[in-house]
Amino acid sequence: MKSNVSNLVRDALMLGVLICLSQISVALPTAVPITLQTLAIYLIACLMTPNHAFYTVLCYLIMGAIGLPVFSNFNSGMGALIGPAGGFLFSFPIMALVMSTIITHNRSVKGHILAMIIGTAITYGLGSIYFMYTMKAALLSTLMTCVLPFLLGDALKIAVSCMIAFKLEKIVLKKTVLS
Repeated sequence: MKSNVSNLVRDALMLGVLICLSQISVALPTAVPITLQTLAIYLIACLMTPNHAFYTVLCYLIMGAIGLPVFSNFNSGMGALIGPAGGFLFSFPIMALVMSTIITHNRSVKGHILAMIIGTAITYGLGSIYFMYTMKAALLSTLMTCVLPFLLGDALKIAVSCMIAFKLEKIVLKKTVLS
């Protein structure tokens, strides 16, 4: 019973971290802002099992879909999900699942970095495809809008999340049961 409570508390805390970091954003002259959502998802993938990571991020999307202001700039509702940045939001649970699965099998620094690069590529890919569809945009303009402005920041977020994760993993993985 104690491990279930520990897992539930950890899941809720990580959901709270995701919601809080989602509000830290920098508006760009495009439809996609720079946020710290991905930093939170990197941490979720590092500190949770694949199932817990997936469902925690899915819960975030459900909360936003039903109207709770959890998305960047306190946005919510189906409009946020079907808008130009919706593909990025929909990619987040998949990103968390894939990264956590890779990290579960390889807890080295290289494993973490590889997982985060793959997860980021998934988000860029799905988000860009969805953006192209909703905005009727060409591939090059989509890449200039949805990928290029974020590359440096995402590399920095990967480095920061690795540093944080390695400090926290020692604590979190000892205190909870990975199931």
